[in-house]
Amino acid sequence: MPGAVHTLEEGTGMKWARFFVLLALICFSIFTTRVSASFTVYYGQIGPSEYSELGSFDIIILSPTVNSTYVSKLSSNHTAVGYVSLATIGGWEPWAKNLPKGLLIGENQNWDEGVVDFSSPEWERIILEEAIPYILSQGFDGVFLDNLDYVDLYPDKKDAMVNLVRAIRERYPNITIIANRGFSIAKEIAPYVDYLLLEDFVTYYNFSSDRYEVFDESELQWEFDQIQKLKSLNVSILALSYADLTNESQVREFSALICMHAEEYNISEVYLADLSLQRIGFDPCGRQREGARTTWKGTPQETSSEENEEAVCGPVIFLPLIILGRFILR
Repeated sequence: MPGAVHTLEEGTGMKWARFFVLLALICFSIFTTRVSASFTVYYGQIGPSEYSELGSFDIIILSPTVNSTYVSKLSSNHTAVGYVSLATIGGWEPWAKNLPKGLLIGENQNWDEGVVDFSSPEWERIILEEAIPYILSQGFDGVFLDNLDYVDLYPDKKDAMVNLVRAIRERYPNITIIANRGFSIAKEIAPYVDYLLLEDFVTYYNFSSDRYEVFDESELQWEFDQIQKLKSLNVSILALSYADLTNESQVREFSALICMHAEEYNISEVYLADLSLQRIGFDPCGRQREGARTTWKGTPQETSSEENEEAVCGPVIFLPLIILGRFILR
């Protein structure tokens, strides 16, 4: 019957139309969805170019003294946290001017910092009532707690450090808290932090030899043991590795090792930078950036739209779409 054939052809045509609309929507979504690198640690100043580049990261760890205008802009669409050391003072911090000299109990010559008595009630007051309020007033979403490893140098003060981290969470229950290392107290502080940063993941800067190095086998095994313990605590891990970003061969070598171990231990958030953290680094494993390839000078380069289309909507993606189309056309 001609009428029935005509109706069938119309039905088939409509199904084909729906199929190609679906295909177009899928490709459009892939091309326009921005995939961000997970996190960055950057202590340099921020201008328009740095602001643009920092916008490609989800979690942004910054110096508390950067331009607050940029902090507010970044925190509107990202998680921006400000640096505070829980065990040292460098003199540059806005809250350093109120530090009683009697709180200093040592010195870190590598960073030209004083070590404070972090078990002191006065230090807790400075952190809770001066340092963190200042950071939050600049537009930050939370804080990055550094130098928790000092509890290993002052084991009698471990409980004090745990209590300080807990006090921060209790005083500021809704902020983002990222803690740097502190493996020996990780179990105790895990309930109070959102992320734990694993600084010196696989690679580090050796102050004695004045160069970037890979940990030896025994040191790596110790670090991996700590990772397993952290995994059992259900704490989110951010891994920070170091390299000379101007050394092409070193970056290639270190990146291969870092990514091999990151895959082995299921760590997806990895960041590579130089020791100064005054330049913006990158994810050495390339898993998080969309439409960018990283040169070994540490500069992200945008690929062309044609390259993106070939990579994303090339022959491989059409196979599942064809299968989907067969179901639509039934």
